[in-house]
This record gives sequence, C-alpha cells and structure tokens, in this order.
Amino acid sequence: MNGLGFVLFLMVIIACKQVLSILNSKIYVSEYRNVISNNSDGYLGVGTFQPKLGVGQVCLVVIDEDGIINDCRLIKGISIFARFHKYMPVIEHSVTDETISHDQHHKVLLTAIEHAQQQRG
Repeated sequence: MNGLGFVLFLMVIIACKQVLSILNSKIYVSEYRNVISNNSDGYLGVGTFQPKLGVGQVCLVVIDEDGIINDCRLIKGISIFARFHKYMPVIEHSVTDETISHDQHHKVLLTAIEHAQQQRG
C-alpha cells in the first residue's frame, strides 16, 4: 500500500505542475496581448533570463523608431503569484542609455531590446 500512495502522490505533484504551467502561460499571453494593443506603433521585443539556480525573469519591451523605450513590463518569480509589472526606471530612455546597462535587470532588458531592434530592422 505504501508504494501505491507514493505513486499517487507523484501523480498529484505532476498534475499540479501542469496546471500551474498552464496558468503561467495564460498570464504571459494576456500581458503580451495587452502590450501589443497599447503600443501598436512600436516594436516589441521579448527577453528571458533563466539562471541555472535562482529566479527567472521575462521582459516585454516596446521601442519606437528613435530607439526610445515606450513600455517595459517585467516579471520575476517562480510561482503563479508572480505578475508582470510596469518597469518605470527604463521607460522613456534610449536603448543606448547607460541607465539600462547598469540596471539590476540588465541581462533580460538587453535581450528584449535586441529582439525589438531586430523587429525594427
């Protein structure tokens, strides 16, 4: 009976992990659509940073033709309780500004900016 209980426990853990993964995906898609609908005249870039150990990050950045950041959303966390928030310290700054390269989230920001610039051409 102990073996069956352990197998059931593992199945519950796997099912919970799948449900949480689906919820995280829905949160991401919802925020992605929100950013696109609010910034139809810019270029969107998505950056991710996932260290081997530690908390991962996802960043959505919108830049205009002049390389100015119009919108920046950041999520940092490991659970469904983590939410995107507007990251104000870089909004209205140029993508070449030193503020970005010295920011605490510079790795994910620079990746998102690079992807947005690729969209810009």
